[in-house]
Amino acid sequence: MHFSFLFKEDLKRFEMGNCWSKRENPFSKSKTGKKNRKRQIEESRKESRNLSFKGSESIEGIEELEQHTADADLEWKNEDQNVVELRSEHDRIIVAAIDFGTHGSGFAVCTRANYKKDKIYIHPWKSGTTITCKAPTTVLMQPGDQHCISFGYEAEEKYLNMNLEDQKKHYFFRQFKMGLFKTANLSESTTLKDLNDKELPAIEVFAAVIRYFKEILQTQLNGELVGQLEGKFEYDDIYWVITVPAIWDLPAKHFMRKAAEKAGLKDSQLFLALEPEAASIYSRKISGKHKTLKDGDKQIARLKADTKYLVVDCGGGTIDITAHQVLKDGGLKELHRANGDYYGGTCVNDEIMSFLKRLLGAPALTNLKDNHPGDYLELMIDIERKKCNFKKDTTNVVLKIPASLMEAYENEFGCQMEKVVENTVFAADVSVNRDKLIISRILFKSFFQTTLENIVKLIKEILDSPEMSDVNTILAVGGYVESPLLSDTLKTAFSQKKIIVPTDPSLCILKGAIVYGFEPETITSRVCRYTYGIAKQGIWKEGDPESKKLPDRTRRGLHWCDGVFDKHVEVGQVVKTGEFQETRTYFTIEGQEKALLDFYASQEKNPRFVDNPSCSCVGSFVLDLSGKKFRENISVRIGFGGTELKVEAIEENTGRVFKTFCNFLP
Repeated sequence: MHFSFLFKEDLKRFEMGNCWSKRENPFSKSKTGKKNRKRQIEESRKESRNLSFKGSESIEGIEELEQHTADADLEWKNEDQNVVELRSEHDRIIVAAIDFGTHGSGFAVCTRANYKKDKIYIHPWKSGTTITCKAPTTVLMQPGDQHCISFGYEAEEKYLNMNLEDQKKHYFFRQFKMGLFKTANLSESTTLKDLNDKELPAIEVFAAVIRYFKEILQTQLNGELVGQLEGKFEYDDIYWVITVPAIWDLPAKHFMRKAAEKAGLKDSQLFLALEPEAASIYSRKISGKHKTLKDGDKQIARLKADTKYLVVDCGGGTIDITAHQVLKDGGLKELHRANGDYYGGTCVNDEIMSFLKRLLGAPALTNLKDNHPGDYLELMIDIERKKCNFKKDTTNVVLKIPASLMEAYENEFGCQMEKVVENTVFAADVSVNRDKLIISRILFKSFFQTTLENIVKLIKEILDSPEMSDVNTILAVGGYVESPLLSDTLKTAFSQKKIIVPTDPSLCILKGAIVYGFEPETITSRVCRYTYGIAKQGIWKEGDPESKKLPDRTRRGLHWCDGVFDKHVEVGQVVKTGEFQETRTYFTIEGQEKALLDFYASQEKNPRFVDNPSCSCVGSFVLDLSGKKFRENISVRIGFGGTELKVEAIEENTGRVFKTFCNFLP
C-alpha cells in the first residue's frame, strides 16, 4: 500500500466522481512554470478519479463502523511493528533560530552541548561603531535576478550611498512583515511595494532574507563559529526554528513556511514557533538557572507551580497576548487563545508621518519619496531613532529636515517652511530652526497615545474573561516594551497586577526559539484556534442546499451529500501536546484505486460543509488502494505535537499505521 502526503497547492483541484475535493488552493502559483504546473495538475486529476471516503453517517453501516472505531483504538496500542513512518524526528544536535520582526530581525544558533551550558550564540550586527543583536528588517535586492545584496544596517548604508538612478533601479524593502497580517487573500502571487513603489512577489522578499541568514550561518559553521560551537557541523545537522505571531492566520503561517522552503530550508528540519510562547519558555527555562538575576528575571524564575500569568508580546508590528499556567514539572499550559492586533511600535511611526502630512502637506512628502528616496529614508531612520529614545525626561524632540524637503516645500508654497509653520494650529508645539523641526514633549508623547490605549483595552478584555479572574501576573516582552511610556502605562493601568519585564525583552523571543527547538514539549497543552475536520460524504439532510445532494443513494433511498465537515477537534478546545483525539472511521468503495482525506480548518465551532467561507483546506492524505478486492475501512486520528498537527491512519485489513504532519499551528 503506497501512501503519500500532499499539500493543497500540489493537488489544486480534483475532478472526481464521488469525492469532495474542489476547494480552491489558497496559495495560487505565479506565472513562472505555468506549463509544468498545468501538466502536474492534469496528472493529479487523472490519478484521482473515482475517489471516495464516506463517514459514519451511513445508516446501514453505522453499527459496523462504530465497532471498527472501537477496535481501532485498541490497535493503536500494538502498532509498533506495523508503523510506516513518513517523517522522522531530527536529532537536533544543533538548532538555529530566526526572529523575523517587523522592525528588527536576527538569528541565533546553539548546539545541544552548549544548550546545557546556557550558551546561545547570537549573530552580531554592526552599525558604525555599535554592535547590536538585531538589525533593521531592511533588504536591498538586485534589479535583475532579485538577489539579496545586503540586509539591515548594511542595506541602508549601501542604498544611501547610491545615486538616484541606481536607487530607483534596485529594490529596497523595509518593515514589510506586516504585509502578511494586513493582506486579506494572501497567496504566493501576493506582492510587496518597495520604497519606490516597485513590486515583487512577497514570497521572494521573505525568502531572500531567510536565505541571507542561512548563507551567513553556512559560511560561519566551519569558520569563525568552530570555537564558539565547540566543533564542526554540517548544514544538514541544523534544525531551524522561525518565530511567527500567534495571531497570524493559517495562510500567513503557511506562507512563512513556504518562504523558508524556497530559501532552501528543508521541511523536515523546519519548525514554526509562536512568538509569545517562545518568550514565555525562555523566561521560565533559562532565567531560572541563573543565580545572578535582575529584579524582572528573579520574579520570573520564582513563579511557583499553578501560577497563572499573561504573556504580552509587544513587537514592532503586532501585540500578541496569551496566558500560561506553570505546571509542577516546569511545563506550561496555555489557558487562553492567542489574541492581539496591529498595535505595535510602528503604529507610532505611522502617527508621526500622519502628523507631518498635516503639517507640511502630503504632496511635499510624496515629492521627497519619489524624487529623493535617500533623503526620505534618512527621515524615516531619524523618526525611528527619536521614537526609541523618547523617555520620561525628554524635553523637545528634534527631527532633521532634509534640504530637498525644505526646497520642495518652498517651491510648493512660495515661502519658507519656518514662516508657514508659525501660522498653523501646531505653532505652540512645533517650530522650525534652519534644518531642524522641533516638536514639544507633549505633542510627541501624543503620537503614542492611540497604540497605548488599544494595548490596555485589549489586555483588560482578556483579563475580564472568567477563566482569567485569578491571573495576577503580566509578563511583558518584545522590543516595544523597552519604551518607558509603554512599561509605565502597563504599571499604571494594571497597578493591582505584578508587571514583569525581563532584562532583554527584545531578545526573549529569539533565545526562546532556541529553547523551543530543543524542548518543544515544554508547552503541554494549547487552546485550539480552529476547528479541525475531514471532508467526507454523509447523508443529505433537510435544510441542506439542494446543490449538495448527490444522485447516488443509500440502500434505504437516502441521498448522499458531498463535502460534509466531519469535526475532529473544536475551536476553543484544550488539546494536550502528544495526545490524540477520538478515532474516526471512514470507508471506501469497492474497486476504488485511491482514497483521499482532505483536512480542513474553520473558525466556526460546527461548520456543516467544507466550502463554508470560514473553512480552509490545510492538507491531504492520499492512499493507494490498487489491488484491494474488498471495501477498505480506514481509521483516522489527529493529535497535536509541538505546533504541528499529527495525522495517523490505520488500514484495518493489514493493521499498518501511516503517520504524517500537517505543518499548521493550532
